[in-house]
Amino acid sequence: MKPGLRYLRPIAGMASIALFFCMLQRTGPEAVLRNIRVLGWGVVALILLSGLRHILRALAWSYCVQTDGRRPLWFEFLGPRLVGEALNDLTPAGPLLGEPARVLAVSRLIPAQTAASSVVLENLIFGLGAVLFMLSGIVLAVIAVAGLRGFWWIGGGLVSCFLACLAMVWWAVNRRLLLLGGMFDSLKRRGWRWALLERHEQSVRAVEQTVYDFFLKSRRTFLAVLAIEIATNFTGIGEAYLILKVTTAHSSLFAAYLVESASRAVQIAFSFVPLGLGVQEGAAAATLQAIGYAASEGISLAVIRKIRSLFWAVIGLLFLARYSIFLPAAERSTT
Repeated sequence: MKPGLRYLRPIAGMASIALFFCMLQRTGPEAVLRNIRVLGWGVVALILLSGLRHILRALAWSYCVQTDGRRPLWFEFLGPRLVGEALNDLTPAGPLLGEPARVLAVSRLIPAQTAASSVVLENLIFGLGAVLFMLSGIVLAVIAVAGLRGFWWIGGGLVSCFLACLAMVWWAVNRRLLLLGGMFDSLKRRGWRWALLERHEQSVRAVEQTVYDFFLKSRRTFLAVLAIEIATNFTGIGEAYLILKVTTAHSSLFAAYLVESASRAVQIAFSFVPLGLGVQEGAAAATLQAIGYAASEGISLAVIRKIRSLFWAVIGLLFLARYSIFLPAAERSTT
């Protein structure tokens, strides 16, 4: 890792914490505590809604498993999913730690290579669903702000760019362009021979091939998984609507939709920031302020949503302790 990049994550983490406390100071801790008290038992509804999101993603993940043997039931993926989510949320490493942890956790149920390809597939389809959802939020915002005439220029351009990117990806899949395999070949031609790459090269190529096979041969399953992944975004809309309805006097589904779209964009762009500290508050405040809400209401909403994130992170850590995930299975069998 380059020296400059080595310090990027801790610096970004400290900056996000500073931004969080700045946002909290702007709102006033008293106002946030007051809104939490007003929400009351609504916190339980928040936890249930976010739990439904985890269930839907576990279900989607189960459909991504390509195996000739027994396919684990969807609820068997829930624990490994929560382990990965906890590490994603609580550590600066984010998906670099959380996603391998998911692979290790679920490899107790299916072969490791199958586990790795299923995690890659689920993340790719989730990312596609998130992009579609964010694009729909941008389109709604453009229509609301600029009207239908402005939509044709701005929204139409965004849709065209997305469709062009999608067409390029589809072309690459149909041509079976092995990007990672090609990268390995390029590195070898340049004389780069790293023991780590050579040790895992065949596994990476096999995972990439499995991903392409899924998209080419299981299109109905792909569409079903994509529909489930898109549906997960609507649990977030429900959370935002509930908080706005209880803590403000002028809630709307439109505002909740835009807040969740912004939240999803920030989650993807700043996955290395623990719990999205600062950036989630800033995105919610800017989004709600743009449509007539007070910035403090957006900050308060984002802070309240961290309660349910912490709840599920604790559950994930309990699963982590149960799986003893960092102790290899072969090592455990000899003790």
